[in-house]
Amino acid sequence: MDLCHFKKHVAVCVCFTIITFVAILLSGCQRNPKPRLRMGAFFGSPTGMAFPDPNYLGHHHYANPVGEKLGMVYTCRGGFIDIGHVREAADRTAYLSAVTFRNLMLNRPTFSFRVIEPSRYWVSLSYPEDWDELSIEDRKAISHEVSVLLGQYFARISLVWHEILTWYGFSSTWVFSENISAFSYEDTYSDLLGTCFAVQALCDVQQTYDNAMTGLIDESLRDLGVQPAAVARRAAKQIEGEWYSGGYYFFVNMKKRNFDVGLTDGQVTPWLVPGICPDAQAQSYPVPNLEFLAQYGFKMELEIESRELEKSKIYHDLQLKDRSNRIRPAVHFPEILERIKNHTKTYSDAKGSEIK
Repeated sequence: MDLCHFKKHVAVCVCFTIITFVAILLSGCQRNPKPRLRMGAFFGSPTGMAFPDPNYLGHHHYANPVGEKLGMVYTCRGGFIDIGHVREAADRTAYLSAVTFRNLMLNRPTFSFRVIEPSRYWVSLSYPEDWDELSIEDRKAISHEVSVLLGQYFARISLVWHEILTWYGFSSTWVFSENISAFSYEDTYSDLLGTCFAVQALCDVQQTYDNAMTGLIDESLRDLGVQPAAVARRAAKQIEGEWYSGGYYFFVNMKKRNFDVGLTDGQVTPWLVPGICPDAQAQSYPVPNLEFLAQYGFKMELEIESRELEKSKIYHDLQLKDRSNRIRPAVHFPEILERIKNHTKTYSDAKGSEIK
């Protein structure tokens, strides 16, 4: 199944899983209900990237890391996929769907949230004209549907923003810059896949979110033609010196950065390693957008209040002199990415089945 097109069918499902996340957010039982930071594959091990057995990736856990496997896998039609990015992107989507559902049910015209980074996101909502006339059951059903898709949209924006922040030197751990891995060859595709998986997991009324995610990761990787760990290592060896050089994180030099976030054609296309899967065609996925809001009668605006030390560098590149201004993704992301490309000596956002 084309998971990112699954949103077309959300209207016929009732996403009860969101209620579980709302309960977590409203309870005092968990000190940190936000999604957990997952380390990327370049942190894999002291000797370099981790390549787990794709047949034994463990059980997905929103709340704790027990049983989860992270690392890099290689697929014939999706190229390299960072499992840590997939899991974190999915959990960002689940969390933000729950936050959105709660605020929709409270009829709030504005609300804000944080995810993992210090930045705060501000949402302004216009409700349908007849919203107050609808029954509580109808409002709940519509809120379920809208919150799943808005959650995916918010998560995807937060993930692109994370890549921007790390390119400017931000550190999620507050220890060292993550510029080394910003916009690496597998990041944006892995992130998008995670948000797509979460949409379907949140609309699975037969099992819990964690169980649904576990099955979706395994099934979807098989559909993309996942290869044994030995093949993933061989693919990584083949691109070493071309896409990147070095071993463990601190010694990595990212020679090619992938800035494909769907700005040009509305989809993200993975990079395939030449010769690993002969004749394989890259599987692109559409990025979430806001077109669905019109059919429900909603309007929405999103702004980002940067609270990171890197804010001054970003505002300088955007020529925003007023530091009280907020980042508007639809307006500022294309400009920021273009400026980052101009600062970067080597990059590629080429659309094609294989990147050499």
